[in-house]
Formats: sequence, C-alpha cells, structure tokens
Amino acid sequence: MQIVDLILYKAYAELRRDIASAYLGMLWWVLEPLMYMAAFYMVFAVGIRSGGENFVSFLLCGLASWKWFASTLNQAAASIVMHRGLIQQVYIPKVILPLIPAVVNFVKFQVILLLLLLFLWAGDTPVSLNWFYLLPVILVELVFILACSLLIAALVPFVMDLRILITNGLTMMMFLSGIFFSVKDFPEDVQVYFYLNPMVSIIESFRAVLLDGVVPDWHALGLVLFCSILAGLVGCWVLRRFDHHYAKVML
Repeated sequence: MQIVDLILYKAYAELRRDIASAYLGMLWWVLEPLMYMAAFYMVFAVGIRSGGENFVSFLLCGLASWKWFASTLNQAAASIVMHRGLIQQVYIPKVILPLIPAVVNFVKFQVILLLLLLFLWAGDTPVSLNWFYLLPVILVELVFILACSLLIAALVPFVMDLRILITNGLTMMMFLSGIFFSVKDFPEDVQVYFYLNPMVSIIESFRAVLLDGVVPDWHALGLVLFCSILAGLVGCWVLRRFDHHYAKVML
C-alpha cells in the first residue's frame, strides 16, 4: 500500500510541477497534443490529401491513442536514469519509477479523450451505447503501456543506447501502426506483419468502437493483453532481480 501511495504522490507532484512550470499551466495538456495532431492533419489531409471525408475523425482516434503510448514510453525509458542521484542516496524500489510517468500520462490522456469524444459528438459520428466498449480497450492499452514501461525502464540503465533506439523505433512504429491508413487496405499476407505491432489492434479497436459503433475484436485485444501481462512480469522480475544493482551501474 505504501508503494501505491508513493506512486500516486509522485504522479500528483509531477502534474503539479507541469502546471506550475508554464504560464499556460494545465492548458498545455490540451495544446501540445492538439498541435501534434494539427501538424499531421495538415500534412496528410491538406497536403497529401489522403483519406476520405471522415479522415479527421479517423486520424484523431489513431493519434490520441498513439500519443498516450509514445509519451509514456519516452518518459519511462529515462525514469530510472533521471533519478540516478536520488537512487544513489536513498533506497527506492525501482519498480515504482516507470509507473509514475504511466500514471501522469494516463491522467493527461483522459483530458484528450474527453475532447475527442466531444469532437465526435459534435460532428457527424453517431453516439452509441457501444462507446462503453471503449473502457476495456483503454484497459488493454493501459496494461500494454505499463508492461512496455516496466520492461524498457529495467533495461535502459544497463544499455544506455537503448534510449536512442527507442526514440527512433517509436518514430518508425508510429508510421506502421495504421494511424494514417487502414491496415485492411493491404493484402492479407501483408496484414499479418502489421499485426505484429500491438498498437495496430489497439488503434483499430478505438476506431471500431468510436467511429463504427461496433464491438472491438476481442481475440486481437485478448492476445495483446496476454502478451502484455507476460512482458510486464518479465519487466517486474528484472527490476526486482537487479534492484540493488542500478545505483552501481549508473555511477
């Protein structure tokens, strides 16, 4: 229980710091992802002119779920290294450090999700009771994000170059996650390779629920959930196994 309290306290402190460190405060939680989405909209919808009339909603559903994932992973990758000074002075269970950015970005995602739902409601997208299926989809993505955060945070202090690989890997992964296109448009033998990326199934589930008002693919989500739990357990094991080694590694 003390670990949970510490995670929540640190996450709250991070959120307060974000608000206090900028003139616009909490408004940046909205402006930053909006500028991010607007940039891609200008490129793909206005510049390249790809996508149909519903492309804005299609794009925003993909970018909202992706931004949550990518922001958390980038911060989780540096979570232990960033606290190296504190780790070398006092003992902190290392498993809590990547969970703090996960909680912080989950809170920020709720704000973006609310704006996305309002945008869809104000547009031509019909509101459906099936939107409640978004809750298990969000839960699956949360578990996936936590698993990746724990595993990456556990490995980065031992191999610092992983941070560079993660940054570039996320850029490549973004363009292969079906954010700007539908994977269904590709031949079936090619689709198999896209679905090796769990974010494809998650983004498709967001769109299935919000844009089409249908039940998501439970089999695909179940597979993502199962693999995420395994990866999360491995990450927890590594963090606990080498808990007392991180201070020495980062001297």
